[in-house]
Amino acid sequence: MIISFLDDDIDKPYVSSSLYNGANPSLVNLPFNDHQTSLSSKTIGVNEEGYNELTLSNIKDKEQIYLKAQKDYDELVQHNFTQRILNDKDSIVDGIYNERIKKVHTQTIDLAKNVNVGGEYLTNVGLSKDTIVGLSNTLNVGVDNKVRVAKNSHEFVGENKDIEIGANQNTIIHKDEIRNVKGNKKEVVEGHYDINISDKMQVLSEKEMDYKSKDNILFTSNESIGFESDKNTSMVADNITTYAKTIHELKADSEATIQVGETIINAKPDCVIIKAGGVEVTIDSNGLVVRGGELKAE
Repeated sequence: MIISFLDDDIDKPYVSSSLYNGANPSLVNLPFNDHQTSLSSKTIGVNEEGYNELTLSNIKDKEQIYLKAQKDYDELVQHNFTQRILNDKDSIVDGIYNERIKKVHTQTIDLAKNVNVGGEYLTNVGLSKDTIVGLSNTLNVGVDNKVRVAKNSHEFVGENKDIEIGANQNTIIHKDEIRNVKGNKKEVVEGHYDINISDKMQVLSEKEMDYKSKDNILFTSNESIGFESDKNTSMVADNITTYAKTIHELKADSEATIQVGETIINAKPDCVIIKAGGVEVTIDSNGLVVRGGELKAE
């Protein structure tokens, strides 16, 4: 309502008109919303209907402060700003949301945090980034996953690590690779296993080395193949065949023996002894000696 004064005498007030009328209705639907108190400011202009509004509602257990900005809403706090919400908070931004913090941003969440991004998600950290997870960490990627590290990369796993690849794995190392396995190592290949080496290959073992195959084992070389042992060398097979296209040499510094059943040919630096069928033949610098039989010429 508008209060006027008769003859401009402050002691003679009277109600001269109402701020809210048919042309200018109240924001509050009276008398149904008489529990509300509103302060409003209408947009300037004859045909304008917009307004800024501050409404206070005082119904028991439904008390509310409603603030409406017809267009922009600006806040300026010269010092600290503290906000405390004892229950829930919902915030919806229909357009772009920008936030800038010139110093430190600390966020503490006592229970859970859910972030849903419908499109792209970009994080740009100018210096270091540390992530601490007290229990499990799971990363689910629907399509591709790429990690680019400009310099060094370190990974530490306190216990076990399992890797499962549904298709192929391709690893390219432009320099050296060193693997240190302090326990045992086992590889199971259900298909072919190919190793191509452009330079030298060396395998060292402090103890025994076993090569076993249910089929054939073939060693081929365009140059030489050598077997060296400081002590013994054994070959055991049902059949052994050696073939040389030009020269076949068998050398021993002290003794060489060939045995077929009970027949033995024993060669030493100074003699050759042949034993067969109870007969022993010795050939040395003194000539030929036959024991246990007779010498025949046919």
